[in-house]
Amino acid sequence: MRISRRSALASAWAGALMIALTGLPAMASDNYPAKPVRVVVPYAPGGTGDLVFRLITDPLGARLGQPFVMDYHAGAGGTIGVNAVAQATPDGYSIGVGSSDAVALAPHFYQKLGYSPLTDLAPIAIVAEMPLVLVVRSDSPFRTLAEFLQAAGAKPGTISYGTPGHGSSPHIMGELLSRNAGVELTHVPYKGTGPAIQDLLGGHIDAIVVSGFDSVPMEKAGRIHPLAVTGGQRYPLLAQTPTFQESGIEGLNDLRVWFGLFAPSATPDAIIGRLSTEIDSIISTPEFIDRAAELGFVPVRATPGEVRQRVQDDVRHFADMIRTTGVRPD
Repeated sequence: MRISRRSALASAWAGALMIALTGLPAMASDNYPAKPVRVVVPYAPGGTGDLVFRLITDPLGARLGQPFVMDYHAGAGGTIGVNAVAQATPDGYSIGVGSSDAVALAPHFYQKLGYSPLTDLAPIAIVAEMPLVLVVRSDSPFRTLAEFLQAAGAKPGTISYGTPGHGSSPHIMGELLSRNAGVELTHVPYKGTGPAIQDLLGGHIDAIVVSGFDSVPMEKAGRIHPLAVTGGQRYPLLAQTPTFQESGIEGLNDLRVWFGLFAPSATPDAIIGRLSTEIDSIISTPEFIDRAAELGFVPVRATPGEVRQRVQDDVRHFADMIRTTGVRPD
């Protein structure tokens, strides 16, 4: 069959156009970033979470030659910010902070969350990880977890613990502790960690469940006394504090809080890979490790694939914990 000159030219142009379009993502990735990158932060400016990620974004901007600009979307336990990331254009110029609560726990509580952690987010890195810690005031009569639980068993419902809110991972931890220890503890939910800490120090509640972010600095300042930490091994920054498992309470090893960086799904793999590599290099520096210890967390080195697996595992773990405790949306 003969092909006309016009048809041949049309085919050639179509082929050239296809090659050019196919090469665009790679070229864009090679030049990335060519403009400032927006970093969605689901917390208020000036908080610990804000400070932690500035330890990443400032050197990241210096390394890549473009500023990484914080864009604050606080509220709803971090889910507003994560939703903003999930809905953004997947071009690498919108990334954001996500926590284990907002990414892996919230989907079990909110039917209209607006995003799925497994299909709408592209993991980049986990930056910080820490246990949950049951703490009392430094002048509390309870010096061990056993003493705390003995008092709760002697007078059911009279020993209280505060958390940042109903349905948070600290709340799940408290309910698991109560169930697995066979005692009745009174949960007091607050709108955030700050008010819970204030009421603990003011003597209005007996204990609170907080992360390493909050417990380590307060322990160093002599304001609180930690009774036990979650996880399968002791936390290096609270090395004198036993795990719940060491203290005879099973079922809390999988409860660890983490904070990471995510992009919208369909963000080019080359961009995700470059960001991951640079972040891994940053968090490996002695300066970052030392500053992390001051702030109460341990840096985590993980590939995007390992982060995705961690999210999948935690979604499953939280489902099991919610089923066990019977905690429902407030």
